[in-house]
Amino acid sequence: MTKEKKWTLAVLAAFAGASFVGTAYAAEQMAAEQTETHALTDTVVTAQRRAKRDLDTPATTTIITAKEIEKAGYRNVFEAIDQQVGSTSTSYGEAGQDFGFAAGRITLRGYDRGTLVMVNGVPMNLKNYPSTENIPANMVERIEIVKGAASTLYGAEAMGGVVNIILKKPTAQESEFKLSQTVGNYFKKSEATYVGDRVIVDVSREWSKDLPHSNGFGINKISYVDWWVGKGKKSRVGIIARLTDELSLNYNYMEGDITRGGTQYRKTGNRLVPTGTRYNYRYDDFRHTASLVYQGKENGIHAVLGYNYRKVDGYNNLTHMPQDSNATMDGQILDVQKNWKFGKDSMVLGYSYKREAIDLPEKKRSAVRTGNSLYASYSKQFTPKFNVTLGLRGEFINDPEEDQRVVVPQFQTEYKFDRNTAWYTNIGKAFQMPTVDDSFRYTNFNPNGLKPESGWTYETGVKIRRGNDTWKAAVYHMDMKNKIGWQFDAGTNTYYAVNKGQFRNTGVELEYAKRFNDAWSLTLGGSVSNPEVQDPSTRAKKWVQDAGRLEGLVRLDYQMAKWQGNLNLKYLGDREYIAQRFGAAQDVPDKIQLNMNVIYTAGKDDVVSLGIYNLLNRENYSNRYGNLDLGRNFRLTYTHAF
Repeated sequence: MTKEKKWTLAVLAAFAGASFVGTAYAAEQMAAEQTETHALTDTVVTAQRRAKRDLDTPATTTIITAKEIEKAGYRNVFEAIDQQVGSTSTSYGEAGQDFGFAAGRITLRGYDRGTLVMVNGVPMNLKNYPSTENIPANMVERIEIVKGAASTLYGAEAMGGVVNIILKKPTAQESEFKLSQTVGNYFKKSEATYVGDRVIVDVSREWSKDLPHSNGFGINKISYVDWWVGKGKKSRVGIIARLTDELSLNYNYMEGDITRGGTQYRKTGNRLVPTGTRYNYRYDDFRHTASLVYQGKENGIHAVLGYNYRKVDGYNNLTHMPQDSNATMDGQILDVQKNWKFGKDSMVLGYSYKREAIDLPEKKRSAVRTGNSLYASYSKQFTPKFNVTLGLRGEFINDPEEDQRVVVPQFQTEYKFDRNTAWYTNIGKAFQMPTVDDSFRYTNFNPNGLKPESGWTYETGVKIRRGNDTWKAAVYHMDMKNKIGWQFDAGTNTYYAVNKGQFRNTGVELEYAKRFNDAWSLTLGGSVSNPEVQDPSTRAKKWVQDAGRLEGLVRLDYQMAKWQGNLNLKYLGDREYIAQRFGAAQDVPDKIQLNMNVIYTAGKDDVVSLGIYNLLNRENYSNRYGNLDLGRNFRLTYTHAF
């Protein structure tokens, strides 16, 4: 029997054992836990900027609750999103690891750098990269994922979809203070959380261990550079304050550092020999996110004033010089919307102002982009079963390269066969500007400038709920133009951004959730798609696969009395072909991530959890460039409430 099979059987046996142990405590199970269900009964705000049930929303949606984050033992928001169907995210290591501006990012439906991520409505994207590093998972109430073009209501960068991270609200009747300590073979973390009736404060510090051979290195591997990742640490502070019943303040801060380096080799016959080129870098990362959120109880007004800041300082330990990729970036947003109800019809009308700036001190260059937009969405209930929604956005963008006037429409329908069965269509246009520094960074290679990305998504799907069973199915087609990608110039030894050409993707997504009883539930999901980009560097502008084509998901949840458990399998297969600058050209290997988390509540004040990740100890590639997830690793956490 192989080691992988032994580990799989051991995990299943552990879950079976937990079932018998938990049965002995059945009488202690709380009623709230018994009635918790997944998916279609939850409220979705993001998809149409109005509160609706998932089943009443004409879009493909996924909701990840705070309870699911806890039960699965997700380390951060990135990890939670990456384990869902439709996510083929890119990371430079474990759990969305960034290395300076080699940025981990969430990718929906194969469209890299095309997902808009927000926290309470404040965009987190800078340089078109969504990053959630400074948001503690402990402060998240739920994560709403809406797939498909969403630029009509949310503006640029929602090419493949939009993610809204909703933070918790301080509503505790009695104040509570928690201390938590996590230890593991690669990772450790100390965290303190205070929850009161008006404020939540979370303070944490985490450390990561040295990881040699952090990429797929070898004679027949993707990389001929043997990278290592050095020690790193991150400190976070999060504050949520309920100033009034209608106004809240949110603030998150993070500072961190990480080192990495490596040795470059070249292929000589059937062996690799060092070239003498070495790398050794350190990256310091500082982030601030702040927002004021107003939600009127009676007037239908929702307003957000937000600020997003990131500063990266890189240092070359070999030359003792700063990296030329050092940068300071920030973004601001003001968004005000008004909701009306006209009987069974509804309307949203809003205004949005966005500003994004970047400063590159080594290059002594900076750039600023601003945008003003008006958006509207009207939902008409023609019959008790049939609803149509029309949306329109007009945006004027003041860009350092070329000003843009953008108009994006959206058309949605929903037909309700009954209260728990719906068929929907969702047709929308999306757009995305080149990164704000592209206006001066790549002018030698793009004398006429980079063109904005834009295009349409056409989608239809069904959502069905029958008792404890839920089905979701969607068929979609994406057709985008001017997809931006990377190209290598041998003369200057530089990678530069270029409009690759058209992007297209046709796919099918399926998801099934079953609650067997109060203790056990199962989620199955999968997708088949064909993401392709038209590469102008190839002969006859050949269509080239641009992301993985196959996805699979199996999630088993257990909860009874003092025990909770989660077993999660995510599969990503038939991945794209990659020809590296240093490495063997090949298909990126399939990724199989099997994780397990078990939680034991010793009393109302003490909780112990054990998570074992990458149980099969596979060499999982976290991106197309050869970076690897961790091998088999564990995290043991003890939490005490005062």
